[in-house]
Formats: sequence, structure tokens, C-alpha cells
Amino acid sequence: MHTSTPSPSAFVGRDRELTTLREHLAAAFSGHGSLVLIGGEAGLGKTALAEALCREAAERGALVLVGHGYDLSETPPYGPWAEALAPAPANDQLPTLPAAVLPSERDGDPLTAQDAILRRVRDYLAALATMQPVIILIDDLHWADPASLDLLRVVGRGLADVPILLLAIYRAEEVSRGHPLAALIPLLVREAHAMRLDLHPLDAAAIGTLVTARYALDDADHDRLVRYLVGRTEGNALFLDELLRTLEGEDMLHGAGERWALGNLEGVPVPTLLRQVIEGRLHRLDAETERLLALAAVIGQEVPLSLWAAVAGTDEERILNAIEAAAGARLVSETPDGAGVRFAHALIREALYEGVPLTRRRGWHRRAGEVLLAMPQPDPDAVAHHLRAAGDARAFAWLVRAGLRAWRAAAWLTAAARFAAAAALPDEDGANARTRGWLHFCRVTLVVYADNAQGLRALDAAEPLAVAVGDRALAAYIRIHRGQLQCLSGEIRRGLAEMERGVAEMDALPDAYRPGAGREVALATLAALLPDGERATSVAPRASTAPTVTPYRGNLANWYRGNLANWRGQTGRYHEAVAMGEHFIAAHAAAPDNDRLAWGASAQLGLGHAHAALGRPEAARRAYAPARAGFSATGDAHMVGSTLWCELLLAVLPYQTDDPAERARLATEAARAWERARGAITDTPHDDPTDLFPALIDGRWADADRLAQGTLTAATAGYSQGAIVALGVLARHQGKPDRAWERVRALHPAGPETEPGDCYFAHGIALQALAVDLALDTGELATAARWIAAHERWLDWSDAVLWRADQLLLRARHAWASGETEGAVAHAEAALRQASEPRQPLRLLAAQRLLGELATDAGRYDAAATHLKASLALADACAAPSERALSLLALAQWCATTGDTAAARAALDEARSICTPLEAKPALARVAAIATRLAAAQAAPPRNPAGLSAREIEVLRLVARGDSNRAIAEALSVSVWTVKQHVAHILDKTGAENRAAATAFAFRHDLA
Repeated sequence: MHTSTPSPSAFVGRDRELTTLREHLAAAFSGHGSLVLIGGEAGLGKTALAEALCREAAERGALVLVGHGYDLSETPPYGPWAEALAPAPANDQLPTLPAAVLPSERDGDPLTAQDAILRRVRDYLAALATMQPVIILIDDLHWADPASLDLLRVVGRGLADVPILLLAIYRAEEVSRGHPLAALIPLLVREAHAMRLDLHPLDAAAIGTLVTARYALDDADHDRLVRYLVGRTEGNALFLDELLRTLEGEDMLHGAGERWALGNLEGVPVPTLLRQVIEGRLHRLDAETERLLALAAVIGQEVPLSLWAAVAGTDEERILNAIEAAAGARLVSETPDGAGVRFAHALIREALYEGVPLTRRRGWHRRAGEVLLAMPQPDPDAVAHHLRAAGDARAFAWLVRAGLRAWRAAAWLTAAARFAAAAALPDEDGANARTRGWLHFCRVTLVVYADNAQGLRALDAAEPLAVAVGDRALAAYIRIHRGQLQCLSGEIRRGLAEMERGVAEMDALPDAYRPGAGREVALATLAALLPDGERATSVAPRASTAPTVTPYRGNLANWYRGNLANWRGQTGRYHEAVAMGEHFIAAHAAAPDNDRLAWGASAQLGLGHAHAALGRPEAARRAYAPARAGFSATGDAHMVGSTLWCELLLAVLPYQTDDPAERARLATEAARAWERARGAITDTPHDDPTDLFPALIDGRWADADRLAQGTLTAATAGYSQGAIVALGVLARHQGKPDRAWERVRALHPAGPETEPGDCYFAHGIALQALAVDLALDTGELATAARWIAAHERWLDWSDAVLWRADQLLLRARHAWASGETEGAVAHAEAALRQASEPRQPLRLLAAQRLLGELATDAGRYDAAATHLKASLALADACAAPSERALSLLALAQWCATTGDTAAARAALDEARSICTPLEAKPALARVAAIATRLAAAQAAPPRNPAGLSAREIEVLRLVARGDSNRAIAEALSVSVWTVKQHVAHILDKTGAENRAAATAFAFRHDLA
């Protein structure tokens, strides 16, 4: 392990932090590891604290592994981890580390799927920790590549029961809102229970303690020096040390016997910035040493002696002399193997680098790149960095090589960044036009789920290049992927048309193309376009006579033809999806297993959507299973998660709602899949949305709201539209109708006239039902009728079965609100039958509850009790507390009507206890209204002259008060038609000819 010598001020004022770190170290030695995040501004002593702990750990027998992120250079995939794992042991008792996380000189397992790479490193470290405690220090995490951050998250989550202490250091000022760490740190705290240590600048008391410990000054000089240091260092430990050394070097702070003396600080131009401090120390070095240090800063944070000497054009003896002088000035320290040096602090290197004039800096970068090029296996990231900084045209090819290496290591975001950098380089003569076109296309395939707008811009940049060089295959790919991105963005009609044109263009290509699939095709094409004709070993061309490696049209056209079936299934064109999907799968039944799985995944996915919507849940689940297997075979963990999400949403939640364990299992599996895909999906919410709709059903509305808010901005429209639905439903149930209407309009901009086919069908039709509910809540019957008609039009267009019971329930509620009780009962009974085959528990629940309310209203109390009992049983089976609360309200109304006040109050109490934490304001308002009527009835117990029922006496009281039928209906939460029926019964029983006579009857019997 390499650590630098701690500065004198490193531990002043850090007692709390040191204590915390030692507690975590002790826990690791007892078998309970942890992740500690150490943040703060540059120069506060973060690294010194961590390295001190590492020394203690090593002395106690732990294995210490240290890796760094580096600025001013292109960090390769898994760079900090490769550095940390370079000295890690390899033997038969340990899993073989992946080659992607090892230096090039070490052999490793050539894994290419990121999920496999991350799991293998996790398993290796867990096995290693059984031999001895392991301490891993990742320094300058803010400069780490995205793949390294993914690995940190995976390793960090599994430390609780293994003796591994993982320390990660980052500069807080570097982690802006858009930085990957900004989103990752809260996740590490929540998932891995990471401990955060945020270092703050030293205060005046800590600086005073340091001065007392180092210098025997009289009180006046002590206070004067402390004020001076506080004013000029602002508590930065690095600045503090350098400033004190400068004062000693200038003899303004010097020993006088056993005491120290302080000169006149006001009269000396003491540096206040680190650059000035460094320049002051450099000026005391000879010119050659100063030049060599500046050149080293151009090479990197860690500088091999051989590379330094070659770039400088000098011998190692002069380099060694320079090292001795620089080490004496505390600017550098030797690496553990003695083969190079590291700058003492990244700030020192930054200051030196920025002090080199631009022209000279570019020349040194070119020289460094050429020296690296002369080596047997030059690192493509290092070569690309130096050539790019030099403005050298050769940087283009080396950026492509660096991207290809990252691609093979499944570090997709790093690969996309390298390709973007290459494509952005000038190409004045158009020599790289074709390659640049493929670079733009490859970027899209790498981040297809991350940023649709960026992907579309990249394709727009690639298309004219493909046209200019006549690359018909690339043009077809661009069109297909543009359609895919448009569909993912929510422009589904337009995207489907574009994809269909692209598939037709690919079908029209000649047959002289070699086999290949997906990203492998693009990787091979790019490799072949490099100046030296580099090939990916696994995808060699069929015929050497072909001028370039061209993608095999059949494979990708097949995949996208299957994807067309998927998108038809997403958007409600269900019979088309079935026909296309089944034909596609039958046509490829004889293909090799892997190809059949990979090609058929999207087609199977489309079949799953269609079968679920057409009322065939078993067939849907039989289709989703091979879809998952196919995406898994191609390493597309994101689509594995998406398949599970769709299966949960369309096949499990509607048809198996009363199996909470199954919905929890699918949600967990989807979360794991999306976690594996996280590195390539920067815009997918870190709190994956799989749990969104289960949380709504389970009564975890705060979780549902958090998940929906986090998913609302997801790049993939399917997730963001799902969030819109969830937020709309929550808004209605929590008494925020205006917000709920906003959600409806988001997918239905033309209101009820919005046509199907341009949004995810399941989300669009759910929002139509929400619009009906919102209109009925406020008595806007005409508006509700228009939305019901739109809902039915969409169902007829799609021929869907799944939402037919919803349609009947909406019609039943509308009929009841319109006073058409008989029609309401007929629709509700039809909904019950529709929801029974295939069985849909939540819809059965809603139908039973509505029938119970209608029966109560009509005075058919025994039938009402049967329906409400069934509704409550279904709510319990589905573990759906909010649905239970609504059924309890219906039961309370039944109890109140039948005179069972105690049972009514018990039902209200339970409903209130469910609805209060959910903030379900409309339901709570119903609780209060029923409770008020119960209290009024208890204050004046009803008498039953003329055989009047309790409900008829309620109606008679309101008639005697002068209320109209509509006012009575609103007061009792019943329909106008029901009030008319009750009034007719009252007139008949009391012998009254009209309402006036009935009012007189009420007064005679003290009922008014």
C-alpha cells in the first residue's frame, strides 16, 4: 500500500472523524464491514485521514488496496478499481477477477456483461475477506468513470456481514447537481447504509491548537499568528501547512533558543493561494527540476520514471535528482515500487499544469502520446488523452479504440463519451465521415435508455454522413433507431412508421453481409474502419474481399421486426401484435437457440402485452418468460427489468391481485434487473418504478408518490406515463382534483377526443377512467359521459378485454348519479360477470361494493350485506387497505340505514384509521358526514309510525325541512331517483296525498 506522509495539520480538529473511522475499522475486524464516504473541499485532509486509518489496518494484519481517480486525463473503465486490485492476490481459493478490472499486464476472465463483471468482483472480494480483513480506499471518487461508480454501489451494498471496510473520498465542490455522484451518494446512504463524513475547514480553535503544538510563542505572537492563518487559509489544512512552511522558509517564523519568534507579518507579501505557495517552493529549485516537474504534471498524477525520462529526453539520473529535490519540497512522493512518483496532492499537479504555457503544454502532450505509442501495448485512454490535448489528428483513432475497449468491458457510458469526443473532432477533408457516422450511431445504441433527445440529435448528425458516403446499411440503422427513440419518447405513431421504413430499407440491402448482432455489429464495423483495420476477435468478416465489415441485415431486421410486434402490443394494436409475433416466432423456430431467444425476445414481449390485454393472463405469462430469457441472453438487463414491469402491470396486478407475494416477487426481480443495468441508464430513476403500482395497492402512498415523482422525468415514456397515472390517482384520492386533471391532460391533450395509438394503451385508458371519476365526483354528468364514450371507443379500437369491467363500472356509476338505478344495477352486475372470467380481483371488489351500495339505497338490505361482505373479503385478500376503507364506508352506510349504530361507528373508526395516514381527504370527508348523521340520529332517536323505515324517516325529516329531491339526494349521498322512490313509499304508508301532507304528518309525530 502506498500512502503519503501525513501533514502536521492533518489530524488537528479531527478527533470526531478519527474516532468514527476507527469504530468502522474495529467493526470490520469483527466481521461487519461498511462503506464510509469522506467528502469535503480540496486540501482539508480527507486523504490523510483515510491513509492514517489504512496504516493502522495494515499494522493489524489487514490487506489494504488503494485506487485513485485522475483528473486531466481520460480515466479508463474501472480505472480506480484496476489500480486497487492490481496487487490483489490470485489463487485457486479465489474467483478469477474479470480482465476489465485489472491492469493490462494481469490476466483475468474476459467477461463482457457488466452484470457479470460487477458480481464477480463482489464475489472475489467476499472470498478474499475470508482470508484476512480487507480495506479498500478509492480516492478522488469524483473523477471516477461511471463503471467504477456502478461497481462501488454493488460492492458497497454487500458489506454488512463481511470484514471489508470501503473508504471513498471525493471533493464536495466537484459534485455539482448533474454529477453522477450527486444522485449516487443518497442511494449509497440508503441502500448500503453508508456513513458520511463531511470534513469542514479548521476553525480558529483548531488552528490555535496546531500553533501551540508546533511553536513555543508568547501569547501575543501566538494570537497574531492564529489570526493571520485564519484570514489567509480559511481553515484549509493544505494551505495551512504550506503557508507555515513558507513563513519558516522566509525566516518570518523562526526558532530562538527554546522559544519561537514571529516577525512582522504585515510587511511581508505572504502568498494567499496555493499556486503562489507552490511557485515560491519551485523558485527555490533549479530551473531544470522545475521544468521536469511541470512536464510530469502534463504526464499525469502518477508518473512512471521511464515514461518521464523518455518524454523529457533525459536520463533517469537527472529524473532521480529532480525527485529528490521535489520530495524535499513536499511536492511529490515515490510510489511503493520505486518505479515512479505521485504528486503529493492533486491541487499541486493542477497548479503546475495550469502554469505551463498552452503552446508548450500541447507539445509535451504530443511527445507523451508518441512515447506511449512506441510501447508494445499502449493504453488507448492515455494515448487518446495526450493526442487530443495536443490537437493531434491521431487522437480520433485512439479515442475510437478507447471507446471500443470500454464497450468490451461493458462500460457503456465511458464508451459513449469516447465516441462522442472522437465524433466532435474536426474532419476538414471528410476522411473520417463514415466512421463518424457509425460513432454517432454507436453512441445511441449505448445510451438508448438514457437520453432520448441526445440520441435523436446524434442520429440527426449521423444521417447526412451516411448519405454522403453512400452507406445504406448505416442509413437503415439510423432510421430504425430513430423510430425506436421516438417510440420511447412517446411519439409512437411517428416512431412506428419510421421503424417500418427502416426495416424495409434493411430488407432491400444485398445479401453479402456477414452475421452479427446488435452492438457486436457496430463494434466490428468501427474496428474495421480504424486506420490499421483492427478487428474485434469475436466478429471477424466472412469474406476478406469486402472493403469493410458490414452488418448482417437479417439479424437486426429480424430483431426490429420483433420489436414492431412489441410496440403494437404496447399501444393497443393487440391482434396485429399477436399475428406479427406468432408469425415471427414460427419463422425462426429452427434458428440456433441463442439466436432464437435473442431475436424472439421483443416479439414475445409484444405477445405478452397483447395476450394480457385480450384477457389471456396464462398465455401472457407464458410469453413474458421467453422474453425475459431472450433479453437476459443478450445481456440487456434493462429490458429484463422492463419485461418484468410489464408482466407485473398487465398480467399480475389485474389478474392475480390477491397474490401479494407474487407481485412482490416480480417487483423485486425487476428491481434487481434494473440495478444491473444502471450503468447504461443514467436517466432511469435510481428508485426503480417497479414498486410504484404495488405501493398504491398496498396503501404505501408516500412511497408511491416518491417513486412516481422520481420516475416522472424518466427518458422512457412507458415509465414516465406510468408515473403520471399514479400521481393522478393519488391526487384524486387525496382531494386534489386540479392536479389530477393535469395528469389526465398530459396524455389526452385533446380531451375525450384524443385518439388511441400514440401513448402506452394501459396508461392512456387508465387516465380516461380517472377523468370519469373526477367528473362524477363533482356531478359533471355530461363531461363524465363524454369520457365514458372515449373509454369505450378506445376499447372497441383495440378489442381489449382487460378494461371492459372498468367500462361497465363507469357506466353503472354514471347511471346511478343520473337517477337511473335500474340501469346502474344492470351495469354493475354485468361488470361482476365480466370481472369473473378471466378473474380480476380488484374489479370484482369494486363491482361487489357498488352493488352493495345500490342495494342499500334501494332498501334490499340482505343483498347489500352479501355484496359488502364479499367486497371486504376481496380487499383483505388483495392486501389493499384503501379499498378496504372504501368498502368500510359502504358498510357504515348500510349499518346506519339499518339502525346498527355501534357497527356503523366501528366501521367508521377503522376507515378513519386507514385513511388518516394516507391523507385520503375525500374518504375522510365521507367518514365525517356519516358520523354527523349518526350523531344526529342518536340525539333524536327515530320513531317508526306508519311502518316507516329508518331511511324513510330520514327522508321525511328532510322533506319537512323543505328540501328538494336533489338536495335530499346530496345530503344522503344517494341518487335523485332513489329519493323519489322513498318519497313515494312515504306518501303511500302515511296516506298523504302530497309533500305538504307528509310534512304535516311529520310534525304530528314529532319527526320534523
